[in-house]
Amino acid sequence: MAADSVEDPSWVWDLVARDEDVRRRALARHQASVKAAADALRWSNDVWARAGTPAPAEPRLAAEMDRARAAFRRHYGRTVMELTSPVWGADRELRERHAPFVLLYLDWEGRYPDDWGARASYLWSPWGRKQVLLRALEKGGVPETIRPRMTDLVTDVLRRPYRCKDWLYARLVRHIADDRFRERMRSLSEDPDPVVRRRAEFLLHVAEHPQPKVRQTTWGRWLDSAGER
Repeated sequence: MAADSVEDPSWVWDLVARDEDVRRRALARHQASVKAAADALRWSNDVWARAGTPAPAEPRLAAEMDRARAAFRRHYGRTVMELTSPVWGADRELRERHAPFVLLYLDWEGRYPDDWGARASYLWSPWGRKQVLLRALEKGGVPETIRPRMTDLVTDVLRRPYRCKDWLYARLVRHIADDRFRERMRSLSEDPDPVVRRRAEFLLHVAEHPQPKVRQTTWGRWLDSAGER
Protein backbone atom coordinates (compact mmCIF):
# COMPACT_ATOMS: atom_id res chain seq x y z
CA MET A 1 0.00 0.00 0.00
CA ALA A 2 1.29 3.44 -0.88
CA ALA A 3 1.67 5.57 2.23
CA ASP A 4 0.75 8.62 0.15
CA SER A 5 -2.85 7.38 0.12
CA VAL A 6 -3.37 8.05 3.84
CA GLU A 7 -5.16 11.04 5.32
CA ASP A 8 -3.32 14.07 6.69
CA PRO A 9 -0.65 12.44 8.90
CA SER A 10 0.40 15.53 10.85
CA TRP A 11 -1.30 14.28 14.00
CA VAL A 12 1.30 11.51 14.47
CA TRP A 13 3.83 14.07 15.74
CA ASP A 14 1.63 14.38 18.82
CA LEU A 15 2.76 10.86 19.80
CA VAL A 16 5.89 12.53 21.22
CA ALA A 17 4.23 15.72 22.46
CA ARG A 18 5.33 16.99 25.85
CA ASP A 19 1.72 17.79 26.74
CA GLU A 20 0.36 14.55 28.20
CA ASP A 21 -3.24 15.21 27.15
CA VAL A 22 -2.18 15.84 23.56
CA ARG A 23 -0.01 12.75 23.59
CA ARG A 24 -2.76 10.56 25.02
CA ARG A 25 -5.22 11.68 22.35
CA ALA A 26 -2.73 10.84 19.62
CA LEU A 27 -2.00 7.46 21.20
CA ALA A 28 -5.72 6.68 21.44
CA ARG A 29 -6.15 7.60 17.77
CA HIS A 30 -3.21 5.43 16.74
CA GLN A 31 -4.39 2.46 18.82
CA ALA A 32 -7.95 2.77 17.49
CA SER A 33 -6.58 2.46 13.95
CA VAL A 34 -4.48 -0.54 14.96
CA LYS A 35 -7.54 -2.24 16.44
CA ALA A 36 -9.66 -1.51 13.36
CA ALA A 37 -6.88 -2.89 11.15
CA ALA A 38 -6.68 -6.02 13.30
CA ASP A 39 -10.45 -6.49 13.00
CA ALA A 40 -10.22 -6.13 9.22
CA LEU A 41 -7.37 -8.64 9.10
CA ARG A 42 -9.45 -11.16 11.07
CA TRP A 43 -12.32 -10.51 8.67
CA SER A 44 -10.17 -11.26 5.62
CA ASN A 45 -8.81 -14.39 7.33
CA ASP A 46 -12.36 -15.51 8.02
CA VAL A 47 -13.27 -15.08 4.36
CA TRP A 48 -10.14 -17.05 3.43
CA ALA A 49 -11.19 -19.86 5.76
CA ARG A 50 -14.71 -19.98 4.32
CA ALA A 51 -13.48 -19.87 0.73
CA GLY A 52 -10.55 -22.22 1.28
CA THR A 53 -8.32 -19.80 -0.66
CA PRO A 54 -7.03 -16.22 -0.36
CA ALA A 55 -8.42 -15.57 -3.86
CA PRO A 56 -12.07 -16.68 -3.80
CA ALA A 57 -13.65 -17.52 -7.14
CA GLU A 58 -17.21 -17.26 -5.85
CA PRO A 59 -18.33 -13.68 -6.59
CA ARG A 60 -19.92 -13.02 -3.21
CA LEU A 61 -16.85 -14.14 -1.26
CA ALA A 62 -14.52 -12.36 -3.70
CA ALA A 63 -16.39 -9.10 -3.11
CA GLU A 64 -16.31 -9.63 0.64
CA MET A 65 -12.56 -10.29 0.52
CA ASP A 66 -12.06 -7.06 -1.42
CA ARG A 67 -13.99 -5.11 1.21
CA ALA A 68 -12.02 -6.69 4.06
CA ARG A 69 -8.68 -5.94 2.43
CA ALA A 70 -9.73 -2.38 1.61
CA ALA A 71 -10.73 -1.88 5.24
CA PHE A 72 -7.34 -3.16 6.39
CA ARG A 73 -5.48 -0.84 4.02
CA ARG A 74 -7.59 2.12 5.11
CA HIS A 75 -7.14 1.60 8.84
CA TYR A 76 -3.51 0.46 8.82
CA GLY A 77 -2.68 3.37 6.55
CA ARG A 78 -3.65 5.69 9.39
CA THR A 79 -0.98 4.30 11.73
CA VAL A 80 2.55 5.61 12.19
CA MET A 81 3.90 2.20 11.13
CA GLU A 82 2.54 2.50 7.61
CA LEU A 83 4.00 5.98 7.26
CA THR A 84 7.46 4.45 7.67
CA SER A 85 7.03 1.85 4.92
CA PRO A 86 8.49 3.87 1.99
CA VAL A 87 11.93 3.85 3.64
CA TRP A 88 12.63 0.41 2.17
CA GLY A 89 11.07 1.13 -1.21
CA ALA A 90 12.76 1.95 -4.48
CA ASP A 91 11.25 5.43 -4.86
CA ARG A 92 13.99 7.75 -3.62
CA GLU A 93 11.79 10.84 -3.49
CA LEU A 94 9.17 8.98 -1.45
CA ARG A 95 11.85 7.64 0.88
CA GLU A 96 13.14 11.15 1.49
CA ARG A 97 9.66 12.48 2.14
CA HIS A 98 8.80 9.78 4.66
CA ALA A 99 12.17 9.66 6.42
CA PRO A 100 10.96 12.03 9.19
CA PHE A 101 8.29 9.45 10.11
CA VAL A 102 11.00 6.82 10.50
CA LEU A 103 12.86 9.13 12.84
CA LEU A 104 9.60 9.80 14.69
CA TYR A 105 8.96 6.08 15.14
CA LEU A 106 12.45 5.52 16.57
CA ASP A 107 12.22 8.65 18.72
CA TRP A 108 8.82 7.54 20.03
CA GLU A 109 10.44 4.37 21.39
CA GLY A 110 13.11 6.41 23.13
CA ARG A 111 10.83 8.99 24.71
CA TYR A 112 7.75 6.93 25.53
CA PRO A 113 8.69 3.24 25.41
CA ASP A 114 5.57 2.16 27.31
CA ASP A 115 3.30 3.77 24.69
CA TRP A 116 5.46 2.48 21.83
CA GLY A 117 5.60 -1.06 23.16
CA ALA A 118 2.01 -1.34 24.41
CA ARG A 119 0.25 -4.35 22.90
CA ALA A 120 -2.49 -2.09 21.57
CA SER A 121 0.06 -0.02 19.64
CA TYR A 122 1.09 -2.58 17.04
CA LEU A 123 -0.05 -5.56 14.97
CA TRP A 124 3.34 -7.17 14.48
CA SER A 125 6.53 -7.03 16.55
CA PRO A 126 7.70 -3.44 17.12
CA TRP A 127 11.23 -4.79 17.58
CA GLY A 128 10.98 -6.39 14.16
CA ARG A 129 9.90 -3.10 12.59
CA LYS A 130 12.68 -1.25 14.41
CA GLN A 131 15.18 -3.73 12.98
CA VAL A 132 13.76 -3.44 9.46
CA LEU A 133 13.86 0.37 9.59
CA LEU A 134 17.44 0.54 10.87
CA ARG A 135 18.58 -1.99 8.27
CA ALA A 136 16.82 -0.03 5.54
CA LEU A 137 18.60 3.16 6.62
CA GLU A 138 21.88 1.26 6.69
CA LYS A 139 21.35 -0.10 3.19
CA GLY A 140 19.79 2.92 1.52
CA GLY A 141 21.52 5.63 3.54
CA VAL A 142 20.23 8.17 6.03
CA PRO A 143 18.45 10.92 4.06
CA GLU A 144 20.13 14.29 4.40
CA THR A 145 16.99 15.86 5.82
CA ILE A 146 17.19 13.75 8.99
CA ARG A 147 20.95 13.33 9.46
CA PRO A 148 21.37 16.03 12.15
CA ARG A 149 18.41 14.69 14.10
CA MET A 150 19.70 11.13 13.69
CA THR A 151 22.90 12.25 15.40
CA ASP A 152 20.76 13.61 18.23
CA LEU A 153 18.86 10.34 18.42
CA VAL A 154 22.05 8.25 18.51
CA THR A 155 23.33 10.50 21.30
CA ASP A 156 20.17 9.76 23.28
CA VAL A 157 20.51 6.04 22.57
CA LEU A 158 24.03 6.01 24.02
CA ARG A 159 22.80 7.58 27.25
CA ARG A 160 19.99 5.13 27.93
CA PRO A 161 20.00 1.47 29.01
CA TYR A 162 20.40 -0.89 26.06
CA ARG A 163 17.20 -1.86 24.25
CA CYS A 164 16.56 -4.63 21.76
CA LYS A 165 18.17 -3.94 18.36
CA ASP A 166 20.01 -0.81 19.57
CA TRP A 167 23.26 -2.27 18.28
CA LEU A 168 22.04 -1.59 14.74
CA TYR A 169 22.46 2.15 15.28
CA ALA A 170 26.22 1.55 15.00
CA ARG A 171 25.67 0.56 11.38
CA LEU A 172 24.36 4.04 10.61
CA VAL A 173 27.57 5.73 11.72
CA ARG A 174 29.12 5.60 8.25
CA HIS A 175 26.17 7.62 6.97
CA ILE A 176 26.13 10.31 9.68
CA ALA A 177 29.78 10.60 10.78
CA ASP A 178 30.32 14.27 9.97
CA ASP A 179 32.08 16.88 12.11
CA ARG A 180 29.00 17.44 14.24
CA PHE A 181 28.67 13.73 14.95
CA ARG A 182 32.32 13.43 15.95
CA GLU A 183 32.03 16.48 18.21
CA ARG A 184 29.04 14.94 19.98
CA MET A 185 30.83 11.63 20.43
CA ARG A 186 33.98 13.31 21.73
CA SER A 187 31.85 15.17 24.25
CA LEU A 188 30.21 11.92 25.38
CA SER A 189 33.61 10.26 25.66
CA GLU A 190 34.13 12.52 28.69
CA ASP A 191 30.77 11.65 30.27
CA PRO A 192 30.81 10.75 33.99
CA ASP A 193 29.11 7.43 33.17
CA PRO A 194 31.78 4.93 32.08
CA VAL A 195 29.30 2.98 29.94
CA VAL A 196 28.37 6.11 28.00
CA ARG A 197 32.08 6.95 27.58
CA ARG A 198 32.89 3.51 26.18
CA ARG A 199 29.94 3.56 23.80
CA ALA A 200 30.96 6.97 22.43
CA GLU A 201 34.56 5.84 22.02
CA PHE A 202 33.32 2.75 20.19
CA LEU A 203 31.29 4.82 17.73
CA LEU A 204 34.27 7.09 17.14
CA HIS A 205 36.24 3.94 16.36
CA VAL A 206 33.50 2.83 13.95
CA ALA A 207 33.55 6.26 12.30
CA GLU A 208 37.28 5.95 11.70
CA HIS A 209 37.03 2.32 10.58
CA PRO A 210 33.78 1.96 8.58
CA GLN A 211 34.93 -1.43 7.35
CA PRO A 212 34.40 -4.22 8.22
CA LYS A 213 30.65 -4.20 8.75
CA VAL A 214 29.50 -3.82 12.34
CA ARG A 215 28.03 -7.00 13.76
CA GLN A 216 26.51 -7.90 17.12
CA THR A 217 29.87 -9.25 18.25
CA THR A 218 31.87 -6.18 17.18
CA TRP A 219 31.26 -4.27 20.42
CA GLY A 220 32.47 -7.18 22.55
CA ARG A 221 35.58 -7.68 20.43
CA TRP A 222 36.36 -3.97 20.62
CA LEU A 223 36.05 -4.03 24.43
CA ASP A 224 38.37 -7.05 24.56
CA SER A 225 40.93 -5.34 22.38
CA ALA A 226 40.80 -2.29 24.63
CA GLY A 227 41.22 -4.45 27.72
CA GLU A 228 37.81 -3.40 29.06
CA ARG A 229 36.50 -6.89 29.89
